[in-house]
Amino acid sequence: MSPMDRPASRLWLPPLLLLLAAGAAAWWWTLRGEPPEAASAPAIDPVDQRLLALEQALAGLSRGQARSEQRLADLEARGKVLRDELLGLGQRLALLDESVQQLAAQAPGAAPGVRLRLDEVELLLSFAEARIALGGDVEGARRAYELADGLLSALTAPQYVNLRQSLAQEQAALAALPPDPRIAAQAAVDAVERALPALEGMPALRPAPASASPFERLLSALVDVRPRGEQDLLAPADRQRGEAALRLELALLRSAIRERDAEAVAAASARAAGWMRRLYAEGPALQAELSRLDGLARAPLGLDLPVLGSTLAQLRAQRRAGGEP
Repeated sequence: MSPMDRPASRLWLPPLLLLLAAGAAAWWWTLRGEPPEAASAPAIDPVDQRLLALEQALAGLSRGQARSEQRLADLEARGKVLRDELLGLGQRLALLDESVQQLAAQAPGAAPGVRLRLDEVELLLSFAEARIALGGDVEGARRAYELADGLLSALTAPQYVNLRQSLAQEQAALAALPPDPRIAAQAAVDAVERALPALEGMPALRPAPASASPFERLLSALVDVRPRGEQDLLAPADRQRGEAALRLELALLRSAIRERDAEAVAAASARAAGWMRRLYAEGPALQAELSRLDGLARAPLGLDLPVLGSTLAQLRAQRRAGGEP
């Protein structure tokens, strides 16, 4: 640089220094005008803000994942229960299938439902035959035949026509029977028992006839002359025991009537009549009940029962011919 240029450079240096001093003063004044909080608060970096938002999003995702895992565990437990139930149903279906196959193998020529229906018919016919043979129970046999007819009427195949015809004939024979004499006999025993309270109120002393003298009437009022052995239970304790024995004989009479035992009916009637003569006074009411008991002793209790069992024998023969056990 020449000596001529040095004064020119010194001319612009002071304005430059003034300009720098003014900028520094303006900067200081700006810092002085800000509030203390703003001046003291640290500046938040945008990167930190993004990291905080990411952490919050990760926490929300973790909570959602935990709920999803809980739901998956519940669904797995429910699925296990359903699998167990399906396994049990499968086992039951397998057992039912096996039972049906066994039935079909036992009766190749008939459907399982038909075979079961024939088993029921055979059981009912056997029951009716036993009721007739053992107890003479006509009503029980009729009910059993009605049930068997209802089951057999559903089998419309030609091979069952003869069975249905035979069953109808046996039903007609049972329907043609007269009323059971045991019903009338039981009603007679009930009538005798209902008459006992009325017999207790009958006078024990026989009134004197109208043609008797006053002395005879007075004597008959004081003394009662009876044949030996008639109405000798006059003490209260003896009468209670006698009445209990009479009711026991009536119960035995009912039992003998149910069993159709003619000898037992006659013996029980005679014993009951003997107790009634000892307990109650002579009179028309007592004679009427004694006549009722005497009629029971001579009444026939048997029935001319038809011979049953033809339908049962035919059914068994047909099933043996078809290969059923």
